[in-house]
Amino acid sequence: MTNSPVQGMAYDKKKKQIYLAFNDYLFKLNRKGRVLDTGSFHTGREFEGICVNGNQFYAELAQRPELLRQRIK
Repeated sequence: MTNSPVQGMAYDKKKKQIYLAFNDYLFKLNRKGRVLDTGSFHTGREFEGICVNGNQFYAELAQRPELLRQRIK
């Protein structure tokens, strides 16, 4: 996990938070880089891209193209 490349990055302008995704892991950071929260979709698949729109987080998965949506705090 420590050598995994970032597979998705998004910025929430309203909340001023950064979202990073790689492998099956998600990280929410403040603008200074402090980790605020972590999570996982537990799909066993890699991300192709992510975005944040309002209170919704979207992730596109690799291999069988699939779009996941998750409500965020």
